[in-house]
Amino acid sequence: MKFGPVLVITGPPGAGKTTLCEALAPCFERTIHIPVDDLRTWVVSGLSESVNWTDETERQFQLAEAAASATAKTYSEAGFAVLIDHCRNLPRLDEVVENHLRGLPVLKVCLLPTQEITLERNRTRTNKDFDTVVLEPIIHSVTERYVADKGRQGWLVIDNSTQPLSETAAIVHEQACELF
Repeated sequence: MKFGPVLVITGPPGAGKTTLCEALAPCFERTIHIPVDDLRTWVVSGLSESVNWTDETERQFQLAEAAASATAKTYSEAGFAVLIDHCRNLPRLDEVVENHLRGLPVLKVCLLPTQEITLERNRTRTNKDFDTVVLEPIIHSVTERYVADKGRQGWLVIDNSTQPLSETAAIVHEQACELF
């Protein structure tokens, strides 16, 4: 059986990860979209929010990453394209791929629009059930980290500030098809 591709899509909040996943899903015969934030919200008591990062927040993120990876492995082995949607730094995601997705065909994508564009997109988002202004300090700090890491080997980094969604999706889909 041929494994389905696993696309790890990251970037700051508001970069367009979920939107890109929604655009990519129909490009494959069978697709599953795994938003890691959704897994985190399954915690019904004791959820550690990312706005106040603690050791417990880190632990819960790692649990969600392991669960997302286990699900990705199951679906990839069944021939599905897997779209993992997660805001996390590139070195940590390299660890996730190495520790949990080894042996699977993985494409690592970082969406990195300008900080101004990301902040504007965040302000106009409708897919969150909270005031997204709380994410602005996080956007500032994580964008700096993504910019510092953008030359990291093995990552397809896309500045989708002004690029149409269809073009971004076409680039990512083409890369996925070339690798797999």
